[in-house]
Amino acid sequence: MKKVDIHRTLAGKWEDGTRPKDLYKMYISEDPSAYLDDIIQGLGSEERRVQSGCAELASLLSEDVPDLLYPHVELFVSNLEAKAPVLRWEAVCTLGNIASVDKLEKTPKLIERFMDFLSDKSIVLQGHSVRALTKIAKTFPETAPDILEALLTHTEYFPGNRVGFIVEAMEPFVTNPMFATKVKSFVEPFLESDIKSVVKKARKVMKSL
Repeated sequence: MKKVDIHRTLAGKWEDGTRPKDLYKMYISEDPSAYLDDIIQGLGSEERRVQSGCAELASLLSEDVPDLLYPHVELFVSNLEAKAPVLRWEAVCTLGNIASVDKLEKTPKLIERFMDFLSDKSIVLQGHSVRALTKIAKTFPETAPDILEALLTHTEYFPGNRVGFIVEAMEPFVTNPMFATKVKSFVEPFLESDIKSVVKKARKVMKSL
């Protein structure tokens, strides 16, 4: 398949077929390594659409082929301080996915920073941070107690249906007997929630206990 100029495409109007998720599905997923350099370079583009699009593409790529992005882990760590919100959001997401192949144990060092993001005003950053923390806890079991405690003590920052982020994050912890009681006491009350999406997530977690 002929390689597509993703920078040129992303710089234009995003619509069906030209959005990052579309480019990933149609082209990049077929040959990830061919587009790696373009994605990394695009993160530093002066074109905001290119920068944002490549940040999203990096997140998608990290879900499927985290090994490919691992050599660039420091770039994503530096983007946690980026001015552009989307770079911060997607850096957290990407680093969470990279944790599964983190042989040098760089992601556990980011736990406190991700914990700070749990109280951020950005709902997107909060959600990505919850998921990243649970992925780190899964890969590095020794971090699980502190991560679980942080998630449970930050629920006040997740009002309404947003608490669903925390509820569904309990799933990786339920298989460990040392956490079962704590997880159950947290999740059980949400079975009576007035918010259907939260109830659904609570039921799913309880079935795993």
